Amino acid sequence: MRDVRTTFTAPANRLTVARALAYGTLVVGVLDLTDALVFFGLRGARPIRIGQSIAAGLLGRAAFSGGWPTALLGVALHFVIALCIVATYGLLSRRLPLLTRAPIPCGIAEE
Repeated sequence: MRDVRTTFTAPANRLTVARALAYGTLVVGVLDLTDALVFFGLRGARPIRIGQSIAAGLLGRAAFSGGWPTALLGVALHFVIALCIVATYGLLSRRLPLLTRAPIPCGIAEE
C-alpha cells in the first residue's frame, strides 16, 4: 500500500503572488466601497460624491467640481489604497504566522 504522504503533490494551480494581490485587492476594494456606498447612501450621499470625496484626498476641494471624472479617479485611488493594504498584509504575514493561521479575525478591522 502506498503512503499518501509520499504521493501527494501540491496543486499546479497555486496562486502566484501577483494573482493573490489582484484577488485580494478586488475583494477588499469592492467590499469597502460597497460598505461606503451603503453607509453614506443611507445618510443621503450620492455615489458621485463618495468617489469625489476619495479624490479630494489628492485634488482637494477641486474634486467636488470635477463631475464623474473625479469620482472615477476617486474609485481608482480607492483600489490603489486597497492594493497597498493587501500588499502590507501579505508582507507582514511572512513575519507573523498568526496572520495566515487566522486570516479572517486578523484581517477584520474595527472602524
